[in-house]
Amino acid sequence: MPEEKIFNIPLRDAFERPRTRRAKIATDIVRNFLVRHMKSEKIKIGNSINKEIWKRGIQKPPRKIRIHALKEEDIVYAELLGVEIKTPSKEELKKKEEKKKEKKEKIKEERKERRKRTIQEEIEEEVKGKQKEMPEEKKEEKPKEEPKKEKAKEEKKA
Repeated sequence: MPEEKIFNIPLRDAFERPRTRRAKIATDIVRNFLVRHMKSEKIKIGNSINKEIWKRGIQKPPRKIRIHALKEEDIVYAELLGVEIKTPSKEELKKKEEKKKEKKEKIKEERKERRKRTIQEEIEEEVKGKQKEMPEEKKEEKPKEEPKKEKAKEEKKA
């Protein structure tokens, strides 16, 4: 059984904050008010509330706002008073859940493919590195000749 309530939410606390953040804070006040009074953490604020708060810009949200809230299962839907609340049907919710599951599976598959690719690339790099090192090992190192200055010093001592 859905629970419906009408609230008159004061937004005056938003005016105690910086001018450039008031509308954002007003939406937070609405959300926190609904969490407290509807006893649910999942809040869906409607487009009409958002437009009403932002109508005069970020610096001047309304002082108070009247909303209509509807609680179905554990989700609260809120709209301005007089605006119809659109709640998704069970079929729509199932479709959304299926889409989420498909996306998760797709992401998992992509990650597995990336891991396989990176492992294969690492193996190829190691093989290439070993092939490059092998020719270097075959080369014989020639003893370096001593600089001429050192030879001259040895001859003077003798």
